[in-house]
Amino acid sequence: MLNRDEREQLRRKLEERLHIKIRPRSIRAIDVNSAQHWQPAMLIEVGKTYRDLEYDAPPDRVVAIYESSTFLVCSQTRGVGAGIPYFFSKEDVRRVEEIPDSAE
Repeated sequence: MLNRDEREQLRRKLEERLHIKIRPRSIRAIDVNSAQHWQPAMLIEVGKTYRDLEYDAPPDRVVAIYESSTFLVCSQTRGVGAGIPYFFSKEDVRRVEEIPDSAE
């Protein structure tokens, strides 16, 4: 899991690279019920590994979640390095859990 400064640095880097505005919100998890028929409903949490983030994608560990016009899920291989994050539409996200201030 990234600390507050690392999350903020990654947020700014993503804004610059993707040319979008990202809310400075500390998200711990999103509850997703995707419209994609192949994707199961799931709770995506920072620090956990998932294999259904994208069709036929290998397992990947989530390191940060951001909110823009969509939700951006950054993993060790997507979003942090050269790749783009996994994207989830706001319509598919049923609940957002923020990181409590005391946990940062």
